[in-house]
Amino acid sequence: MVLYRDYPLKEFTTVKIGGKSRCFFSPKNVNELLEYLPRLVQDYQIFILGGGSNTIFGNFKGCVISTQTLRGFSIKKKTKEWIELEIFGGTPLKDLIKLSVSGNWSGLEGLFGIPRITFGGAVAMNASAYGFEIGKLVKEVRFIDLNTLEENIDSAPRFGYRSSPYRGGAIIISTRLRLYKSQSSVRETIRNLNFRRKKSQPLTLPTAGSTFKNPLGFFAGKLLEEVGLKGYCTSKGLCFSKKHANFMVNISKRATLEDVYELTNLAKERVFKTFGVVLEEEVQLVGEV
Repeated sequence: MVLYRDYPLKEFTTVKIGGKSRCFFSPKNVNELLEYLPRLVQDYQIFILGGGSNTIFGNFKGCVISTQTLRGFSIKKKTKEWIELEIFGGTPLKDLIKLSVSGNWSGLEGLFGIPRITFGGAVAMNASAYGFEIGKLVKEVRFIDLNTLEENIDSAPRFGYRSSPYRGGAIIISTRLRLYKSQSSVRETIRNLNFRRKKSQPLTLPTAGSTFKNPLGFFAGKLLEEVGLKGYCTSKGLCFSKKHANFMVNISKRATLEDVYELTNLAKERVFKTFGVVLEEEVQLVGEV
């Protein structure tokens, strides 16, 4: 077991914001995770890290457990109409592009362009984009409950908008999900959606993706634009993007969690004052300023 102390977290996030964690653990395999998890849970608050695409760190007094080495997938069942896969939690979604395109298997097209997203992270937050939602594909989730430390299999997982039973309280070991044969070109769909994404989102800059969930009946980006926050920046160069107001971009690469709170608190205050709408963060803010 290799356990790192006072470990810098900035490079583990797509927005390039992070302090240090009291400890950092990247298990070699599931057996090592199961062996050392009881000790870590006893000594530290735990945060499970996938690709870091929707996570922003401050200084974290607990232990970050990275799933980056827990990757890989296998085909479990296959018919003419669908294919069922078992996928380890740390597997990047992009690892499935070749399989999806070659077999014209549909279901993940809208998610492939999200930077550094992993299957465990996608399932935990029930990632969705352009009408594609990962929860609709999931047939089974194998996970460790962080409260009981028991390994469980959920054969009837229930998902909500940007939510699942596993976020915050579980480590997703693997997921079984089913992709379906498409009547149109999966390759073309991926290409077209990624073109739309690049055109409307600031993907060339350090960003954590959508800052806020869309309130019922509203689009968060439109609300932020209406209250004058599109392009607004803190003194350290953390801005609401001029391209899409619901994306924070770390233009200076010097921003901290303090800047994040400055922006998010300002946004929530202005939107509530103007529209009476409560904004809720989609991005995970972990640790202290």
